[in-house]
Amino acid sequence: MRTAAQRRVSLVVTSNYAPDDLLPNPLWHDHFLPTIEAIKDMMDVVEINGSTDFRRYPATGTRPARETGAFRSGRIISPGTRGQLGRLGLFRPPQARGRVVQPTTQPIVVKNSDPDLLWVGFAELCGGLTSTSDFLVLAATFRTWVIDDVPSPAVGDAASAPAWQRFSNVVDVLYDQDITLFLIGTGPLDWDIEASGNALPVDLARIASRLSLLSRSHPDQALEREEAAGS
Repeated sequence: MRTAAQRRVSLVVTSNYAPDDLLPNPLWHDHFLPTIEAIKDMMDVVEINGSTDFRRYPATGTRPARETGAFRSGRIISPGTRGQLGRLGLFRPPQARGRVVQPTTQPIVVKNSDPDLLWVGFAELCGGLTSTSDFLVLAATFRTWVIDDVPSPAVGDAASAPAWQRFSNVVDVLYDQDITLFLIGTGPLDWDIEASGNALPVDLARIASRLSLLSRSHPDQALEREEAAGS
């Protein structure tokens, strides 16, 4: 930044964070303080804020947001019954279909071996040491993702905070790369809640905004009764 200023290069930078909140991870925040001070000393900080989340509303004269884009064709599915999945052309892969992929340095156990579809559990994808680099490599290979066993965002503690932050990174990558995403979980999958404690990412509102573009599959009571009866 200082070199750009010395050479009189104009910079326009956007962020979802105010300067003092950049790189919020407490393990790294202190290392970024000199850059934060440079931003505040050298740049004009302008907050663009409002009560309307425009991702949720298509512009006048355009097709509805849910009808365009691969990411928007995905779905949030709860509780993920066979009937719900079958109507979407999704079938849980048998255990024998599982394999290990290693996009960069971290091996990830996935549940299928399809060439274009990645089916993986939340814990396997977000509970280890995976990084955004892993997600980018996988996004370049698989155009459709199914993440199952997603826990309810309403339930969490400090121990689950790293997994939720990785999930936040996954959503960012898939949204930016326009990848079709299916999320499956038994509990309420509602991200329009207040972030509490250390369990959920600080930028939860942005993730909720992006996931609001996905349609939802709710349990069909009649179908549930049939499945419970074994028909």
